[in-house]
Amino acid sequence: MKKEFYDMRTRSILTLIIMTLIFFSIAPLQNYAIKMLHKYEDQLKGYNITLLNDWSFYIYSQWFGKNLGQLIPIIAIIFAFPLFSREYENGTIEFLLARKDRRQIFLEKFFAGLLILVFEIALFSILPALYSLVFSKPLNYGLTWKFLVQSEIGAILWFSVAFITSVFYNDQVKPIILSLGILGITTAAGFIRPLRFLNTYTYVLGNNIFKGDSVDVARTLGFLIVSSILIYFAYKVFEKKEI
Repeated sequence: MKKEFYDMRTRSILTLIIMTLIFFSIAPLQNYAIKMLHKYEDQLKGYNITLLNDWSFYIYSQWFGKNLGQLIPIIAIIFAFPLFSREYENGTIEFLLARKDRRQIFLEKFFAGLLILVFEIALFSILPALYSLVFSKPLNYGLTWKFLVQSEIGAILWFSVAFITSVFYNDQVKPIILSLGILGITTAAGFIRPLRFLNTYTYVLGNNIFKGDSVDVARTLGFLIVSSILIYFAYKVFEKKEI
């Protein structure tokens, strides 16, 4: 598994740096953001700018409801799409198969990618809480774990989608294009009322949490089941795939 962690070092480090920079371009600027919005108050009729005076609402809405939330599926796809496709494309899969059986290769790649993803999403999810503790901000800490759960499950779902495409294709272009295409199609289809369950962003962004609800248990379990099915089929495909 050491090789898998090494292969992911660039993606994981760059993601960590970029997301940390984004967070610190938002968190210290609460007063500035409110001031700027007041300048355009006439164009923002129907938007209650005073809500942003509440630190909890400000940081949760700007971080989970916009920046991190919108990027979680993309981060998950970026972590997963090259795991197998890069080995096929570079011709290194034969070297791996000469040293290990397929089950071990599959598990090492899957868990290496998943562990790094889960760790980074967890870190990004607790950034508002850490920042609030350090700078004595009055945060509603009870919401942190709710956003954390839905962020992690949403990330795992899209990791699974990209992971199975990585197993299928022998180059790195098709998996990322297909995964992003599926993300775009399901998001667009989710705006049609009967198909709104397809829009995973309503879950990842924590719309239900902002409305005062707890974690969406039904969708959480549903996404875990779908993820498990995708990973199972990915293993079956890799098990029979001709190299």
